[in-house]
Amino acid sequence: MRKILNNLEEYILIMLFPIMTIIVFISTMFRYFKLGSIPWSEELARYLMVWIAYIGASLGIKRNAHLGVEIVVNMLPEKLKIVSQYIRVAIILTFNFLIIIFSYKIMNHQINMGQLSPALAMPIWVAYLAIPVGSLLMIIRSIQIIICKNNQAVKQ
Repeated sequence: MRKILNNLEEYILIMLFPIMTIIVFISTMFRYFKLGSIPWSEELARYLMVWIAYIGASLGIKRNAHLGVEIVVNMLPEKLKIVSQYIRVAIILTFNFLIIIFSYKIMNHQINMGQLSPALAMPIWVAYLAIPVGSLLMIIRSIQIIICKNNQAVKQ
């Protein structure tokens, strides 16, 4: 179970990306061979891309792969490097917490309105759910970074 949670983003992305690719490929082939179009394919591919982007952002935090101003951080004294790491995580936590609050309000409105996606006729909030889920995963991964840094500092 721990392995699944530690690699949650990878498992989700391993499922979503091929599905999106296959849908786009099949839709393209249908148009190329003049077999007609698949009206829902573009919409589904777009929603999958949004999910992939938000889950991928969480994976980026987990792997510490997001862009940063490392040249400035590397010039700082060791104690300020640690402080800058905490500031960075605090900004990430604050931003993602606000995103969750605002996306919840938008999704709640969509649920109350009963808004459906045009081609798939699915509740539109399902597509928008990627935003709070991705933000929550980013919060979790950011907290894990701080906990790991603290554990490393204690061991030294």
